[in-house]
Amino acid sequence: MARESTCRYAVLGMLCREPMNGYGLRSAIERSVGHFWQESYGNLYPTLERMAEERLVELEPEEPSPGGRVRKVYRVTTAGRAALAEWLRRPVLPHVERNELLLKLFFGAQVGSADCLAQVERSRAEAEELLATLRIIDENVRQSRKNDPELAYQHLSIRAGLIGLEAHLRWCDEAREALQQLTGSTKKRAAR
Repeated sequence: MARESTCRYAVLGMLCREPMNGYGLRSAIERSVGHFWQESYGNLYPTLERMAEERLVELEPEEPSPGGRVRKVYRVTTAGRAALAEWLRRPVLPHVERNELLLKLFFGAQVGSADCLAQVERSRAEAEELLATLRIIDENVRQSRKNDPELAYQHLSIRAGLIGLEAHLRWCDEAREALQQLTGSTKKRAAR
């Protein structure tokens, strides 16, 4: 239930920016908040339908496309804006992160330090790639939207991503060093 209710607020926030169809919403989420928030089509469309029933969003009249298909374009209602504002003022619920890498390292003695080191190296490479991408996004957003009043708020989320990835890279370096020492100790014991 918490996942669905949070989805609705992501949708309301996006629709406050402009009316969109489901595909447009998913694309807007990927382009803007995708570095820290994801929504699947399987969750998005049922949420839109429920929100329409609750009158938080409404369908905008739309002309059929050349193929005859009518796209459902949603816009936020006054009630939807009020619901979003009320949610934005609520305290954030505590979050326990589910991190598969840390879970694998916790039980790493079962496979040994070399396998764990490979996991850390993969994670580090992915983080480096994501960090480079996020730095480009950060620069593009700051350059292209200098006068946008939402920029300062949105930039806070980008900075959190940048700082988090930089911290993860530092941790990967520490983990690499510790695991290399374990690998060296294991090899010395095996040679005896």
